[in-house]
Amino acid sequence: QGSSVVEFLLKEPQTFSVRAITRDPTSAASKALAARGVEVVKADLSSLDETAAAFAGAWGVFGLTQFYVHGFEGEQLHGRNIVDGAVRAGVKHLVWSTVEGREGECGAISWRSKALIEDRVIASGIPYTFVYIPMYYENFWTSFFAPSYDAEKGFNWSVGFLPDVPIFAFSVADIGGLVVPAFREPEKFTSVKIKTVVEYLSLRDLATQFSEVTGEKASLAFELTPEQFEASRHADHPAAELMYLSWEYVKRAGPDSGVRDQKQTLSIYPQAKTYREWVKDSPLVKELVQKLKAEKKSA
Repeated sequence: QGSSVVEFLLKEPQTFSVRAITRDPTSAASKALAARGVEVVKADLSSLDETAAAFAGAWGVFGLTQFYVHGFEGEQLHGRNIVDGAVRAGVKHLVWSTVEGREGECGAISWRSKALIEDRVIASGIPYTFVYIPMYYENFWTSFFAPSYDAEKGFNWSVGFLPDVPIFAFSVADIGGLVVPAFREPEKFTSVKIKTVVEYLSLRDLATQFSEVTGEKASLAFELTPEQFEASRHADHPAAELMYLSWEYVKRAGPDSGVRDQKQTLSIYPQAKTYREWVKDSPLVKELVQKLKAEKKSA
């Protein structure tokens, strides 16, 4: 998410100067940003003092936390330090990456954790914009849910969800197109919740559209029945309940639920890519297709 926000901010050098916070300014990615004129600052979000110092002099902050990397306690600590650090530094606008984790929404702790940080943002008094993130197209091409490959069957996805239920989705590379307008026109976006969705896609759609765009064979390795999906909540896996509750909310938050409206997203960033457009242009897809085929050929 942060990389996309930086990319979009750099398109407007007359309006924005960009600072990126990292724990390792000597990394290749940090050096690449610095070479493009980004101010790269070292800070550990576990330290309030370091976080506040990194925000010093900044007008706005784009903030996000990573439950799957740091867990609940780590995410809460980072969220608290980002918000409190922004208050200490006198930040004027905070754009926060989040998901629906309030009562009656998603019950997974990774989602509920985000709602607790939202509460802290609101209580801080800093003008804010919340950007609610959907499923990334990219998730189905990385370690989350990447396909396997078989020379006869082609590309096959094994995802523990119902095959025909619409999933709210977008390319994470487009998030900057939603965040930067909130910095450019803060008065228009203050206290606004951007419920991001570019497309609603089922798992079958993801495989079928990839096949239609590329000419490659593709399918789902298995298709869960409703009964099997309900039973997945009790599977012998430490993340079984978390994943079930996440998918269960996705099921309830379909295109007819009113939870998210594509019109809002596309009114802010009309150039956001559909899945077909993304598959056609994505280096990630091309590289993984080539890699999986090469691995199967050499096996």
